[in-house]
Amino acid sequence: MGEGVRRAERKVPGGKLVQMTAGGGKVRLTGDFFLHPEDSLPGLEAFLASIHSDDAASAIAAYAERNGIRMIGLGPEDIAALLAEVQP
Repeated sequence: MGEGVRRAERKVPGGKLVQMTAGGGKVRLTGDFFLHPEDSLPGLEAFLASIHSDDAASAIAAYAERNGIRMIGLGPEDIAALLAEVQP
């Protein structure tokens, strides 16, 4: 991993593993989960790169609702916890 890149992983309820990598103004979310519509991941990752971990779960839930995103295998709280770990 490059300098300044931070990584976190978390087992979410049900035993699924989700990882987040952040660095260079970008966030990448990977693991055992699904988003519907399937092409919504890049937009979510860009949104995550633009927010701070303060009350991130609410912001992520609102973003998902505004954009009609259904999360399967993880929730806004899981993503927020990972975001808090990778943000400086």
